Amino acid sequence: MDRFAVMKTFVRAGHSRSFTRAASQLGISRSLVTRHIAHLEQRLGVTLFNRSTRGLNLTEEGAVYLQSCERVLFDVEAAERELSQGRGVPIGTLRVTAPKSFGLMQFGDALIDFAAAQPKIKISLTLGDFTFRAHDFADSGQDVAIRTVGIADSSVIARRIGTIQHVMCASPEYIARMGAPENLAQLSEAPCLTHTGANENERLWTFTGPAGDVSVKVDGPYRSNSSLSLKRAVLSHLGIGLLPAYCIADEMKSGQLVQILPAFQAVPGPLLVVYPQGIAVPVKVRVFVDFLAKWFARHPLWGGD
Repeated sequence: MDRFAVMKTFVRAGHSRSFTRAASQLGISRSLVTRHIAHLEQRLGVTLFNRSTRGLNLTEEGAVYLQSCERVLFDVEAAERELSQGRGVPIGTLRVTAPKSFGLMQFGDALIDFAAAQPKIKISLTLGDFTFRAHDFADSGQDVAIRTVGIADSSVIARRIGTIQHVMCASPEYIARMGAPENLAQLSEAPCLTHTGANENERLWTFTGPAGDVSVKVDGPYRSNSSLSLKRAVLSHLGIGLLPAYCIADEMKSGQLVQILPAFQAVPGPLLVVYPQGIAVPVKVRVFVDFLAKWFARHPLWGGD
């Protein structure tokens, strides 16, 4: 068996504590992961994992060997990266994760342009409206994450590449039936459709108005971790939404949605590219991050920078 492939399998299994997760992250079958680990234990003459119904745990020998494997693989990858940087040609597979609503819209165009500009880099995009800690995307085998909320985690680098504006809106049919709020205070009694995500204050809407920043706590009959799902609910006249401007640009232009209290602008959020701290950031990641910063400078989000 390929010794480096077996070592990579062991390292991934050691970090994920699961043969199934290791197989998914590596893009191989679980049975192959099992064979790799069995081959390694037989060759070394030691048990690397304690198996139980609760999962896998490294043995003392396994923990020591894991550190050795990481050093070896790091040195090999560093040498390959140095050669690649010397040629100035980024190569390899770039694994990116992004929120579904954003990934299906403007970000998808940016990725397509990047793929055309860098034919030697393969793009693997994972979309999902889920909440994760800042470093979890790296543990799941991703190189880069796109975030639309701020983070505070010293284990990652977060580069701001744009600003996301949010618009408070409702359908004309909802306004005709329920009436539009005349001030922010009335929002606390209105059916407001809220996002459930990484921000613990999703139900606290903050606006900048003539008298400064004002926050109001809202609630309503529908919550979702997907902006696309919330947009659908607003279009179905279920209530008032505070939605990303890029997500509702067409509906605002066509009149399907109407802005509520336009004198008050929602405090904008960041558009971030997040990647792990490291001694040497892979050239494919650096090239990608620089590309996105320039791309969004040329193609600002509707209502954004």
